Amino acid sequence: MEYFDMRKMSVNLWRNAAGETREICTFPPAKRDFYWRASIVSIAANGEFSLFPGMERIVTLLEGGEMFLESTDRFNHTLVMLPISRTCVFQ
Repeated sequence: MEYFDMRKMSVNLWRNAAGETREICTFPPAKRDFYWRASIVSIAANGEFSLFPGMERIVTLLEGGEMFLESTDRFNHTLVMLPISRTCVFQ
């Protein structure tokens, strides 16, 4: 298991100035054309997500009340905070 300290992660500002990304890891490592990526983002204002053609996104709200996702041609969805699981399963 590896510990990631958000205070030590590099911050990439979004082009639309509506947020920032802290990249945890990618595969392959340190490649711009990754197969998958895990990151933590902070969203400061309404704005559009960047396009990553062919990528499926999984979004989990870590803090805050709720976040509304809206697309003109796809869907509308409200993300809400989930309670933190109190179980830990491992072998």
